[in-house]
Amino acid sequence: MKKSLCLTMVLAIALVAGLPGPAAADDTLGLGLCAPMSGGAASWGEKSEVGARFAIERINQRGGVVPKGKTKAMMLELVELADDKNDPREGASIAQRFIDNEKILAMIGPLTSTVALAQAPIMNKHGLVQFAIGATAPSYTEAGPYSFRLVPTDAFQGRYIAKWANDQGKWKNYAVIYVNDDYGKGLADVFRKGLEEVGVDEKNIVAVEAFLPNDTEFSAQLAKIKGKDPDVLFIAGHYKEGALIARQARELQLDAQILGTDGIGHPEYIKVAGKAAEGTIYTGYFSLEDERAYIQQWVADFKKKFGRDPGLVEAIANDCVEMAAKAIEVGGDTRRDLAMGLSAIGPYYPPMMGALGENQFDVNGDMVRDMLMYVVKDGKAVFYE
Repeated sequence: MKKSLCLTMVLAIALVAGLPGPAAADDTLGLGLCAPMSGGAASWGEKSEVGARFAIERINQRGGVVPKGKTKAMMLELVELADDKNDPREGASIAQRFIDNEKILAMIGPLTSTVALAQAPIMNKHGLVQFAIGATAPSYTEAGPYSFRLVPTDAFQGRYIAKWANDQGKWKNYAVIYVNDDYGKGLADVFRKGLEEVGVDEKNIVAVEAFLPNDTEFSAQLAKIKGKDPDVLFIAGHYKEGALIARQARELQLDAQILGTDGIGHPEYIKVAGKAAEGTIYTGYFSLEDERAYIQQWVADFKKKFGRDPGLVEAIANDCVEMAAKAIEVGGDTRRDLAMGLSAIGPYYPPMMGALGENQFDVNGDMVRDMLMYVVKDGKAVFYE
């Protein structure tokens, strides 16, 4: 069944593409990077650029990429870095610009679900791979055959942490606060459904509050939540707002256990929240403590170059580039060939080993990956035990 579904996807790619995509330039293989380089998510964007450029440099130092059907190695090139400002309208404009640039074989990015979902119809209509760095919205699965991601979906993460929380056997009442966009609403809904699926009564989800992207004041929502006396506060949002929520919750003496997913799994969350971050538990899928040799080698190379440890976003961006290179090797150097190559990593070709571990897709272009649990302890994120 899996093979037949994968074949259906490959055929769909060919049909959507219609005509072969523009071939790569004679001397280089071009990629575009779309990320928020300004605004509230700029820290993620900067880390995305670092990770992508680092991967390109390492691939080129290894001798470049030999496209399927060719004998000559070619170098990767970052043709354009575009700032989407975490704005879906800006993202849509970038998508069209990348499509019109024949030097770009694939887009690395965007970072957020909101921008990815705004771009996806354009990218799929015109046959250019969109390789999202942090789009976790469940609806992205249905975005089209040119839409891929390396991160686990919110549908998976939300249910995973809901079951994990229930399995601990020490929390009864849950409150949810979410950013009112595609990402936050989707994650909040999945978390609530996940709790109900493992036997938590709906009445024990005592509060659900929303906030707008880039809000900085959450006292009204948190006051309502405190009045319900929850054992757990689940944050379905990004690190910047999440850190302020944690601080303001503690200032209001709301002592509920804070839970989250990879959206708040960022060093800036700990830095901005300060002492309020202590004890926060969240899901993740990258660790400097992973002892696999190829991961430790990547970490050592990164630290040698930049003088610091890499984080999750650098790792994801790095592996997006590495996967694009592998797709060119197994698929070819046209836009359509690259998409077909990506779809085959997992169903037909072995996983690509990268900074995140084993990278492989299911038949929907979603990543198959194990999850880790972290807790903030003494100002650092460590494995939860």
